[in-house]
Amino acid sequence: MQQSFFIIDADSINLNRTKQENIIVERNYLVNFMRMCADNFDIRKEKIYIPDDCEKYGFVEGDHNIGQMMRFFADMLEE
Repeated sequence: MQQSFFIIDADSINLNRTKQENIIVERNYLVNFMRMCADNFDIRKEKIYIPDDCEKYGFVEGDHNIGQMMRFFADMLEE
């Protein structure tokens, strides 16, 4: 199993941020974590099956690569 860790910068400890600024910082950490996980060898080779009834949530039925999906979600969160 691969170990992961985060480096926290000085800005992440600033308690004087607005709620919107906190959301942006947390979103950036989530995006970075998702990309790091997506690059993990074990996750890159895994597949997930999305059933037919998930189309109402915007997902297409079929087998999908978990790493690619995580990278896609990270890209969408970043925009």
